[in-house]
Amino acid sequence: MPRWRLIALALYPVLVYVSLYLGRPELRSLCLPLLALLFLPLLPGMVGRTMLMGSALALAGLALFAPSLALWPPGVIFVGIGIWFAGTLREGRTPFIERFANLVHASNGTEAPGHARRWLKGWTLAWAIVLAAIGGVALWLAAGDRVQIWLIWVVVAAPLIMLTTLWLELLLRRRVFPEDEHPGLIRFLLDVIRIQPHHFAR
Repeated sequence: MPRWRLIALALYPVLVYVSLYLGRPELRSLCLPLLALLFLPLLPGMVGRTMLMGSALALAGLALFAPSLALWPPGVIFVGIGIWFAGTLREGRTPFIERFANLVHASNGTEAPGHARRWLKGWTLAWAIVLAAIGGVALWLAAGDRVQIWLIWVVVAAPLIMLTTLWLELLLRRRVFPEDEHPGLIRFLLDVIRIQPHHFAR
């Protein structure tokens, strides 16, 4: 991920915290155009990008009067990704985690073991549930405008839950498939970070 996008992503919770610290909830409205900038490169055409930014600016205007709206995007994104993961479990489609494993193995010059397909399908479902649950809690906190708890959940709890899920999957995989070669935790995390959304469009 480009550095400017990482900075923009980090600025989102910072802006929420600053608005809370200053007692100026309307400042949260600035978060919405900032988030739109993150997603602009993912849209192929100028029309789509214009619509996204226009929608973000319109929502930012509404968030001046309903600041809790600025807290909704992370929850919506998590739930949306969870639904997307679940959608890849349909007949005739490749489960997301299987696609991810194939990309990791391809980048390492190896092949994903064929006997792990059922395992990868099960973990696609597990990730769909985890992501939807994280998003559901974030939306519930946003709806109640519980800003402090929302910050802790989105900035601290959600990443820890995802890291724990990755670590648990690696530990269980070592037990289930002891004959396979498995990376260490750090190498595994680096492999995960290296795969970007645009790789799935190939």
